[in-house]
Amino acid sequence: MATTAEEEPRPTADEAALFPRGLYLHVIAVSIVGGFVVLGWFVLYEWLNRLIWENDYVTSHAWMFPVICLPFSLLVGLLVKYAKAPSNLDGSMLDSLTGNVEHLNWRDLPATVAQSLVSLFSGAVLGPEGAIGQIASKIAAAYCDLFRIPAERRRRLVLASVASSYNGLLENPLFTAVLATEAAQTRTQSLATLPATLIGGAIGYGIFLLLGGNGLLDFLHLPPVSDYSAWWAPLMIPLALVGLLLAVLTGAFMKTAERFFGRFKERIVTRALLAGVIFSAVGVFAPVVMFSGETQVKTMVDGAAGYGIAMLLVMAVGKVALLAVGFKSGFLGGPTFPLVFASTAVALALNLAFPGVPLTIFVAGVMTGAVFALFRTPLMVVLLTGFMLAADATLLALIVVALATVMIVMPPLQRRMAERQTRRSGGAAAG
Repeated sequence: MATTAEEEPRPTADEAALFPRGLYLHVIAVSIVGGFVVLGWFVLYEWLNRLIWENDYVTSHAWMFPVICLPFSLLVGLLVKYAKAPSNLDGSMLDSLTGNVEHLNWRDLPATVAQSLVSLFSGAVLGPEGAIGQIASKIAAAYCDLFRIPAERRRRLVLASVASSYNGLLENPLFTAVLATEAAQTRTQSLATLPATLIGGAIGYGIFLLLGGNGLLDFLHLPPVSDYSAWWAPLMIPLALVGLLLAVLTGAFMKTAERFFGRFKERIVTRALLAGVIFSAVGVFAPVVMFSGETQVKTMVDGAAGYGIAMLLVMAVGKVALLAVGFKSGFLGGPTFPLVFASTAVALALNLAFPGVPLTIFVAGVMTGAVFALFRTPLMVVLLTGFMLAADATLLALIVVALATVMIVMPPLQRRMAERQTRRSGGAAAG
């Protein structure tokens, strides 16, 4: 007997909550808006950055670095103090990519755009990805207020906008869906946001593809590995541990920078100017370690032999130290590109010491260990490392070995570090 309309099964309460009617029309709309706006911001940033920093006069006169850096650093402090512009002072490395999706104030979007540009134009060691996440999420927050989207649905629209913005730049339609799923606090939350991030990511990827943008696929342009050796699998274990050591060093620099700049908590402008002085001093003598590193890393790869092993290691340490300065002094940006630069510098040093192993193998192992240790999102790390190296299936398998290594080693290492900190705190209290 035919089933009537009245007899058709209705969605359960759980299904209705996960897939409410009309929601995905809003997801499509906000993804299109977010994708185009952030792409426009990125084009503007790249054009102005080249205009300011890559003209012949600036590149041939080292003393111009502080002339440009210090005024932009001053603007960073003024925007934080008077316009209440966002910064990286609070939150984790992962928070720096999207902002706090639960508490977004879209009314400071103009200040966010201005802060993102002046932070990056200052030469600070921060990547544009932090600004992209902030801008995309606040566009979605404004959209939700405009169309009165209920609070329980807003997270999905925010993540759809962020996915649209990131996935085009990264030339990977899955990246933000994987990141959001891993970052979700519960399985229900990850399932609820997954369709929105998949749709948003596909739309952003399509927008970028349609407009012919150059993303981060094969970002480092390293020679492909033509012939694999079986012993490279166990080699990934120490390489991952080297990456973990780089991440631990980054964390130590973050704590040191937090203590130092914390003395200037009420003197916001002074704090930003002090960071500008540090950036300027380094920029005059070693501009290759400044900025996000997305263009400087190619210069470093091409000239690795001229730098030598010791200088490459100094560059890696200096890069993460300067990243800590940018994070803890009120600037706005992301950590990914600086960390990729530092990982590549270490890999280049290892490649000079052991030239029989392809550079790509060294980069894959070190980058995987370092990036996972800071973000704690394993599948996202595999995607990120894989498409930056244009990895084939065999290289992906080696990346997985490195990832598994650092995932096994980190918990006992964290326990020992926590116990050491507890003993140190107890000794200080007793004294």
